[in-house]
Amino acid sequence: MQNRVLTRSGQTSRSAEQHVISDDALLRRFVSPQMMSYFQLKMPKLGHEILAGHVCELLKFLILVPFSPGRILFGKDVDEVWHLWILQTRDYAELCKKLPGKSFRHHSSTAYDQYLAPAPRQDVSEAVERILSFFISYYRNFGPVAEDRIECWPTLRQVMEEAGWDMVGLNDFLREQALARAT
Repeated sequence: MQNRVLTRSGQTSRSAEQHVISDDALLRRFVSPQMMSYFQLKMPKLGHEILAGHVCELLKFLILVPFSPGRILFGKDVDEVWHLWILQTRDYAELCKKLPGKSFRHHSSTAYDQYLAPAPRQDVSEAVERILSFFISYYRNFGPVAEDRIECWPTLRQVMEEAGWDMVGLNDFLREQALARAT
């Protein structure tokens, strides 16, 4: 499975992407054939390629989230994969042991503390900076965001729309920022 992305120059920077982890490598390292079959049985309307893409986007999130403070939201299909994986407690515990930091990645559908006190008002610029920082790390570790994966990341799509970027513009920005932070 290869992410296909166009850049304005028609090329990708070797220094920004030379240690990129492919989707195939993620699937081989973290997902057993039995788990893929389980996901396919639970989400039969999704084709194998699309489902594998959602699984990979979840894995990318789980790998990067310990290094990204705050909330980074993903789409409902990726969330559904996460819920299904969590239901397989042994498999999910094994996955967490393989992830960087080897710690359990918590997930709660209900934020109980939200009922106790009003949510603090969040600065929009801080939220955008956090989202962009996460996706700059995403780019550095996994390469460009593929067009068929953008629906997995509604907050990134919103930032794209606000900035007036298409996929090429987004990935050009992420590449430039990844290169600038690498030096």
